[in-house]
Amino acid sequence: MTMNLYGLIVFHHVATTGSVTRAAEVLRISQPAVTTHVRNMAAELGVPLLAPRGRGILLTEAGERLAAHASRLFALEQDIARDMAAFRDGTTGKLRIAATSLPANFLLMEQIAAFKLACPSVSVSMETRNANDAMEALLQYEADIAVIGGSGETREELTRLVLLEDELWFVVSPFHALAGQTLSLGELFTEPFIMREEGSAARDRLLALCRIHGAAVPETAIQVSGAHESLHAVAAGLGVSFVSSLEARRAIARGELARIQVAGEAELHHPIVLYTRDGEKLPPVAQQFVNVMLKQMKAVIGSEL
Repeated sequence: MTMNLYGLIVFHHVATTGSVTRAAEVLRISQPAVTTHVRNMAAELGVPLLAPRGRGILLTEAGERLAAHASRLFALEQDIARDMAAFRDGTTGKLRIAATSLPANFLLMEQIAAFKLACPSVSVSMETRNANDAMEALLQYEADIAVIGGSGETREELTRLVLLEDELWFVVSPFHALAGQTLSLGELFTEPFIMREEGSAARDRLLALCRIHGAAVPETAIQVSGAHESLHAVAAGLGVSFVSSLEARRAIARGELARIQVAGEAELHHPIVLYTRDGEKLPPVAQQFVNVMLKQMKAVIGSEL
């Protein structure tokens, strides 16, 4: 037997208000409609649910039993409505982010913290992947958004939004002889460099600069894998490194590193890009996160101007 669930909700209001008239007012339907729903429910179950009592109503034993069930159903309906409203507003649910190491380590944590303050009930997970894997995770619905550092790549299936144009800086130990100086790229490339691993965006950009300016690839003082390792090698005085400003900014502010300025020969920018699935509306939680992230980033950038 398939039960009329709306009829149960109508009966719940009759039972809790003790009146067909008041139930009709609460539900904003006519009194005859309420009476019909209750009559149909009694016929469907094969038992009387109400007995007359003067101007009011009296629940039969079957009616009392049904009222208890209907009360639980109504509570569940209210829970469902609240949960779906919160999901629709982006204040509950799951947020899955795929990100490359630069935004994962030096940008997104602050954005996630701001988002969690606004939406504490949301479960957030972030996986650090290379650029291709992050895009594939997005396309395979393993992630809701992808945030990729240094990406100029476009794909038909994805929409690309540049969040910020990060700069690439040449940095050294504050005790290095070139700390704080301004050099040409040719002069700078005579120094030993701390090189990042094969496939690193910073390494690729450095080698591209060598090709563009016809300069020899700098001598490798040490090759490291990862941004943190590169910064530690610089601070130890092992050589020059070519790093994201997001990676180096705090260490420079603390006096642990120093910049070398380049004499206007190169456009040293490194975009941080948000990717979403093209033609699809973002899940509510993901849209809420993007809204918070853009607002937070705008505030941070404004404070640095």
